[in-house]
Amino acid sequence: MSSEVASELDLVVGSMITVRPDEDRAAYDEEYDSVAAVQDQLREEGVEVDLIGQPGTEVWEGALENMGALYQLSRLATRIEHAQDIDDVIEDGPVIYDDLDRAVTDVWDDLVKSRYQHLINLQGINSYYMPADFETPIWLSFEDEEGEEDNAFFGSSACLQRELAELAPLLIKAGLTSNSQAYRCLELLREAAAKSLEFGLPIIVW
Repeated sequence: MSSEVASELDLVVGSMITVRPDEDRAAYDEEYDSVAAVQDQLREEGVEVDLIGQPGTEVWEGALENMGALYQLSRLATRIEHAQDIDDVIEDGPVIYDDLDRAVTDVWDDLVKSRYQHLINLQGINSYYMPADFETPIWLSFEDEEGEEDNAFFGSSACLQRELAELAPLLIKAGLTSNSQAYRCLELLREAAAKSLEFGLPIIVW
């Protein structure tokens, strides 16, 4: 008997409006208003993207079993960018310690710029990659279900694709194996970015 492996992060390439108007008009109208507002906010930030034109569409889905793989990939990216040794990061494996790597958190806190910033700034849920090309990731504030202020991350699928294409051979050259969890995480994100750009739909991370 087989059992499904639980995932710690799910990815979908599809519309942020999950229903078509002919399926559930009330739900569609509510989602339309919310997504249209996001589209307007992104336009104010200089990002032109159509988020309302393909309601109810989903073209791809994937899952990351271990968030530690994403964190390890981010650590590897920062080390490689600064020509530092990665042996200890490979040895640590796909785990997240309480004492986070400052090389990564400095990028999160916008204290240091990185050429892999669209990858490294992906920290979990409330994250989206837009099928557009813009240099700097964007954070938009929103109110969660409990009325608390939170931030949503918006990256560029085009930038993410370029970052991963550059990073992949450097990881292999530095000694990371292609069957490692971190490298499989990279391949998952590359596939998502490719589908996002092919179909003009965002990557939704939840």
